[in-house]
Amino acid sequence: MTLIKYNKKAQQDLEDIYLHILKDKKAAADLFVNKIDKYISLLSNNQKMGKECTKIGLKKDCRVLYYKSYMILYKIYTNHISIKRIINTKQNYK
Repeated sequence: MTLIKYNKKAQQDLEDIYLHILKDKKAAADLFVNKIDKYISLLSNNQKMGKECTKIGLKKDCRVLYYKSYMILYKIYTNHISIKRIINTKQNYK
């Protein structure tokens, strides 16, 4: 099982998502953040679950995993997986 670490931008992305949903309903915000975190935790046993970023037009050395309308950008290292960003697919991410 590989350790998963969120970098500061990904932590901020997750917090922003939570705060956005919180405007409508706290329970929904809690549930969504917990579900996306559980989904990301699947990477610990299946690192290459996502596509290579170059296959979606990003010129970055990373992989991308989709959860609902969010892209989770991550990079695989020898001893851990780093979650780089969690971006709404409606945003201009290129």
